[in-house]
Amino acid sequence: MKKIFKAAFIFLILVAGRMAGEPLVFPPYLHSYGIRKATGSHLFLFFGTRTSFNDPQGLATARLKSWDDPKTDKDDDEVVVYGVNSGRGEIIYNSSMWSLGLYGKKGKGQDQFLYPKGIAADGNGNVYVADSGNNRIVRLFNPKSKLEWKGSFTGASAQDNGLSGPSRVGIDEKVNVYVTDPGNRRLIVFDSAGHVLRTIPAAGCGWKFIDGPTAVAIADGSARWSYYNSEKAIYCADRKGTRVWKLGFDGALKAIADLPSGHAAVYGAVDYYHNYWVTDMGSHCVLKFDHNLKLLDVFGSHGEGDNQFIEPRGIAIYKRYGQTFIAEKNGAQYFWVGTSLKKASLIHKEGGDYALTVKATEYSLISLFSAVKNDTVTYFRKRWIPCDSVTMRFNTKEKNGIREQGLTLKLEPTYSSLTYSSWYYPIKVEKAK
Repeated sequence: MKKIFKAAFIFLILVAGRMAGEPLVFPPYLHSYGIRKATGSHLFLFFGTRTSFNDPQGLATARLKSWDDPKTDKDDDEVVVYGVNSGRGEIIYNSSMWSLGLYGKKGKGQDQFLYPKGIAADGNGNVYVADSGNNRIVRLFNPKSKLEWKGSFTGASAQDNGLSGPSRVGIDEKVNVYVTDPGNRRLIVFDSAGHVLRTIPAAGCGWKFIDGPTAVAIADGSARWSYYNSEKAIYCADRKGTRVWKLGFDGALKAIADLPSGHAAVYGAVDYYHNYWVTDMGSHCVLKFDHNLKLLDVFGSHGEGDNQFIEPRGIAIYKRYGQTFIAEKNGAQYFWVGTSLKKASLIHKEGGDYALTVKATEYSLISLFSAVKNDTVTYFRKRWIPCDSVTMRFNTKEKNGIREQGLTLKLEPTYSSLTYSSWYYPIKVEKAK
């Protein structure tokens, strides 16, 4: 079946004459048993009439340390996913890999929420919820399979009225909590117990948020699964989601960029490479930026088919394996991080010297080979490349250089989808000018 798929894919590339691949791909059947969209029908099978999807909002995911069996690595991709079911004031989560749990109801007291939105979680069981309608952050704890109330905080003091409609929340490796406070056009950073550490922007810093912030995501380089181990960044959006920011943990401005016309960020997440992914409800898609806010890709369209969304909201990415969860109007979808190739060229310099230039939207593995019937000549295999455009120089020790017949470029992601996802592109050799 895999050979048939590859042959069909190569044929489509030849016919279309363009680059392909996807920034998000479907998990294999045996990983999810074909269930990659959570719908109201699925929810009914677990809970009957006890609940239903009503304005899903934020998502968070983590690999709980209490789930880990140190004797095997076969369970290392088993994560807990927390989803905010805002209209019903509750959190839906998997209490194991075979069961779901419900926590909360509408209200203002303990174990209650009023139009909650963002949520963040870590592997130690810490969970923080932006309880927007109650102007507070709720702190929960999941020891293994059941959420427990641990308290709430508002940031109010004699000098400050506190949170006003908190909408998004993120946490770093020290369990500092980063909260968007759009009613006051600021971010507030709390410690794990709810004490205010600082507000962003600081007074007199020379810049301010406009109609925001939102779509907060935290990239902490000290995390185990973090490629940029010296980078600590806050990503967020403002101006009704049409502009994205990269800030230091101290609030220093690192980068700023506009979204393409017609797009607006709603929720955000970062992956292992600190790429910043944002959902766009209005355009029914996901936008992907690199860690310096260069736009890499736009994925999805409106609809109920493959690679389509209806008002995507919360997004969560498990950084180790690239497992990606996206909430939408009436449920959620499950993907793995893939990779896209935008262009490629192979230039013959002289003798056996060649230069391969590729532009990919994800850190990827590249192989180059010539396949004719049962005869395959491999020139290089699984070379790691960064996202965006890169040129690789290599020398073939073949007397006649590269065999151009059946010359194929193979592109693979570096995440867990590497095992199942790869794309093949016929490529021609060009002479150096």
